[in-house]
Amino acid sequence: MAPSKRRKTSDVSGNASAGVQTRRSASARGDPPDAPDADLDAEPEELLCPITRTMFRDPVVVVDSGHTYERSAILSHFGRNGARDPLTRRALSSTKVMTLWSMRNVVQAWLDKHPSVTPDGWDSRELLEPSKDDGTFDDEGDVGVLRTWRAMCPELQDEWPEAAQPEDWKGVTIENGRVVKLKLEKLELTGAVPADIGQLTSLTKLNLLGNQLTSVPAEIGQLTSLTGLDLRYNQLTSVPAEIGQLASLRKLSLGGNQLTSVPAEIGQLTSLKCLDLHDNQLTSVPAEIGQLTSLKLLFLSGNQLTSVPAEIGQLTSLKELSLYNNQLTSVPAEIGQLMSLVELSLSGNQLTSLPAEIGQLTSLTTLHLRGNQLTSVPAEVWQLASLRVLNLGANQLTSVPAEIGQLTLLEWLDLSGSQLTSLPVEIGQLTLLEWLDLSDNQLTSLPVEIGQLTSLRELHLNDNQLRSVPAAIRELRAAGYDVYVDDGVSVDE
Repeated sequence: MAPSKRRKTSDVSGNASAGVQTRRSASARGDPPDAPDADLDAEPEELLCPITRTMFRDPVVVVDSGHTYERSAILSHFGRNGARDPLTRRALSSTKVMTLWSMRNVVQAWLDKHPSVTPDGWDSRELLEPSKDDGTFDDEGDVGVLRTWRAMCPELQDEWPEAAQPEDWKGVTIENGRVVKLKLEKLELTGAVPADIGQLTSLTKLNLLGNQLTSVPAEIGQLTSLTGLDLRYNQLTSVPAEIGQLASLRKLSLGGNQLTSVPAEIGQLTSLKCLDLHDNQLTSVPAEIGQLTSLKLLFLSGNQLTSVPAEIGQLTSLKELSLYNNQLTSVPAEIGQLMSLVELSLSGNQLTSLPAEIGQLTSLTTLHLRGNQLTSVPAEVWQLASLRVLNLGANQLTSVPAEIGQLTLLEWLDLSGSQLTSLPVEIGQLTLLEWLDLSDNQLTSLPVEIGQLTSLRELHLNDNQLRSVPAAIRELRAAGYDVYVDDGVSVDE
């Protein structure tokens, strides 16, 4: 007698978007256990693929999730939906699958126990030979890694047509069969960067800016040829400590994420020239940052820092330091050791004072201190003879000392939004000044020496208590320069 064929009580599509359904037993349907049509040879639930709802014939385990599926069904799912587990809908870091020999053995034992039954959906009673398709393309080297990532990611499938050669794919640069650059910015990539990326050991630049990535694998530490890594504007909450293994890295951009900390291992990146951590949620910076002695640019603005480590003073190659829009209440005296510093931004903090050592920054050309709680600045600031831009607006200054006249290279000066009642006559010595904002103070008069500012192109005097301004103001206006004063203010003869 030929083996009997049995019809299943439910049919589940392989389309993951419909969800994974559970096959109901006879008792779950309400059939009495001893009813004539009860399926006494029903295939056990644990031997059914969650996608196809048929008995496993070539079972595999998804390495990243540990869940078991029929090989053809899960690989088809990855092709349609990207790297997400059908049961949990969780994003996977790899689509790699492995033959599950233990499940094959259990299925074979069930077949041996039921010699007259052919499982639903099978065309014979034999298990399939395990396929060599493991969901990856490892045998193709770097190109295989890209194909695997493409299979995991529907967004890349749009950008990387199957019919095109990988070297023609958008954002991919291949030299001598190795991937050397990847520029995948603003493609709406989601989830995790795949662990297989660690195999691209010739990669020199990786740009993933402006996506929705939530994690980076530890394997990124294997990219020892990398000189530039751009992960700005994603949804990262952390970066792995292995990032410290990128010994060739010169530029690391992590701004615009949700980082609350950075690993101490970042101090191992001694070749780093630029470190961008702006607009995260950092509350501290590791002291090891002081080991980055080649660093020239450091961006820490838009975080929640209340202090910076004294070790920052070891960054003697630093040219630009951005710390604006944090919660700093003080700045370490060691900042005075940054003798190469050209630009320092400390605006938008809670500073009530500055260390006198700031006067040692003799290379400084730009100093932003706007929006703090300063009632005065150290006398040493007026010795910064290289300054061209000085922003002291929106503080609580009541006066400006005569020493301001020593800043003879100054081109841009903001003293707005404070409590100034007067200006020293020495301001007339700033003959290179092109932009001067004195608005929103309590000035009742201006020194006539302001007429010596013959380079001035824009002058803001509005929102003060001025009744009149020097005659030189009329001459500035007559020359076509922008002068802003309140209505009703007269010009002296």
